[in-house]
Amino acid sequence: MKTRTTTTMALALIAAASATASASPVIYGAASSGTTSVLHGNNRELTRLGFSGTSSFMTGSNFLHWHSGSLTNNSGTYGWTAQVPRDVNSANVYTGNPDRADGSTPMPGELAKTGSMQDVFGSFGGYKNMSYIIDGEDNGAYTFDLLLAQGMGLAVDNNNATVEISVLERGGNSDFNIYGIRVDNSLTGPIFVGRSLGGNVGWNLDTLEIGGAQRVVGVGISLDASWSGIKGIRIEAKNGFNGPDIVAVGVAGPTPLILIPTPGALALLGLGGLVATRRRR
Repeated sequence: MKTRTTTTMALALIAAASATASASPVIYGAASSGTTSVLHGNNRELTRLGFSGTSSFMTGSNFLHWHSGSLTNNSGTYGWTAQVPRDVNSANVYTGNPDRADGSTPMPGELAKTGSMQDVFGSFGGYKNMSYIIDGEDNGAYTFDLLLAQGMGLAVDNNNATVEISVLERGGNSDFNIYGIRVDNSLTGPIFVGRSLGGNVGWNLDTLEIGGAQRVVGVGISLDASWSGIKGIRIEAKNGFNGPDIVAVGVAGPTPLILIPTPGALALLGLGGLVATRRRR
C-alpha cells in the first residue's frame, strides 16, 4: 500500500511539474504519393500514411492503440462501448456522432441508429475501418477522448521530423484542437490544427449523413519531450470550427510510461517520507 501511494503521488507531482512545459509542435500535411490503402468491399484499411516535408510515416497499426475513450456532444457523454445516437439521412441533431460510408458494413447498433466510439476507433477485423467516422456539425461543439492501454504513454522524442500524432479528417474545411491527456487527467495546452494544414490522402468519403463524397485529408504532428507522460489524446471541436469530421487518430509507439521525477518533485517526495517517518515514531 505504501509503494502504491508513493507511486501515485509521484505521478501526480511529475504531471504537475510538467504542466508548465509547452510543446512547440511541427505540423505536416499528409501526402497522397506516400499513402496507400486497401478496400475490403467498401470498408477501407490504411496501410501507409506519408507526409510532405518529412520521411516519417505511419502504418495501419498506429491507429489501433486505443483501448478506451469517450465522446461528449450536445446530448451527453458516452463511454467507449456506449451507444451514441446517430444522425442519418441528412439529419443534423447531434453535434458529434458516429457515421459510416455508404455501402460499408453496418455498425452493430444500426437498426437503433446508434454507434459507439469502439466502432469508430477500435479494431474492425484487425484494422481500423477508415470508412467509420465521427461526424461534426457546422456550428456544433463536441469533444472526444482516446486512451492508450493502462500504463502506456505516447512515444515522443526531440526530433522535429518525427511524427507522433496523425489525424485524418473528412472534408478539409474544418478546424480542431488537439490536447494531450496526462497521467493525472489534466490536459496540455491545445494544438490548433487549421483547415488549411491538411494534405490529401488520395481518397474521398461519402457517408450516410451527407449527400456526396468529400476528400479525406490528414496531418502529422511532431512533438517534443515535454509531451512525455501522455496517456491519451483529446480532440475538440468548437463553435465556429465548422464541424470537423474525424476519420482516425494515430499515435507513435506507444511506450511504457516511465516518468522521471524533477528535482522539485523529489524534494517534495522526500519531505513526505520524512513526515510519514515522524508520524510512525
